Amino acid sequence: MSIRGRERIADWIETALLVRGSRPLGIDPLHTYFEKIQGLEPQRVNIGLREMDRRSRVLGGQYPFKIHGEYAVQCAHGAATSTYATVALMAPGNPVREYINPAPDEAMAVIFENVVVTAASSLWGEPGRALRFGWPSDIGRPPEFDLAIEWLAGKIGVKVGQGYRQPRRKDGGVDVVAWRPFPDHRPGFPVLLVQCTLQDNLVAKGLDIDTRLWSSWLAMDTDPMTALATPTALAAGPVWDELALKYMILDRFRIVGLAGVSEEDEMASAWVESTLDELRVELGEIGEL
Repeated sequence: MSIRGRERIADWIETALLVRGSRPLGIDPLHTYFEKIQGLEPQRVNIGLREMDRRSRVLGGQYPFKIHGEYAVQCAHGAATSTYATVALMAPGNPVREYINPAPDEAMAVIFENVVVTAASSLWGEPGRALRFGWPSDIGRPPEFDLAIEWLAGKIGVKVGQGYRQPRRKDGGVDVVAWRPFPDHRPGFPVLLVQCTLQDNLVAKGLDIDTRLWSSWLAMDTDPMTALATPTALAAGPVWDELALKYMILDRFRIVGLAGVSEEDEMASAWVESTLDELRVELGEIGEL
């Protein structure tokens, strides 16, 4: 099936360039390649290239691809280890999801949540804090939900609320928690509850967080804010508008912009490397152009 939408066309071009490496690729060979493997006419490939140009303007130096006018495109040096590449390869509609991981696995989810931790902690600048609340945990979160809430309250610096915490719950719809403490150590500071999703149906997934319940589990003077994090490059339109009425949206551009140049994550780097190796089997011809 042919790729639809400028965002996904751009995603496919980016992924093909990551598979190819840092050598420049002429626009004419790019047209030929995508017409052969996806039936995309040159004008539709050009729509994807214009979207890439827009992304470059939005993200500046954090966008790991270069567009050389009407002549060539290429990966920037170190593109494969960038936060952008890690997140983009997980997006629904990307070749990774088409050929390798149609259903995202646990490793992919954990890597994405760790990137979101870095991004969410930056919302309030250097004093901001965030942690991964999803299970399984590698930072000491108890598996039992009632105990996990007690653990989280201690990390944030609030008291446990009186609401009933069903032990069979997994994470209450929350994968990442971010907050901004104040030097006085008093309650009444901002808290953000983030639902991370690798699925395509964002409107349905964003309903997982019930702030009424969370306000009963954590004794906070102000209600928590909520956000939905997605690796999708979410276009302006009805989906964005519907989500923005209820949640802060952390799409690919906002996540990358907030995460900045973070420390290299060995798990993420290994996943990207092995994923690109697998893609070279599916998109191998791109490396020969």
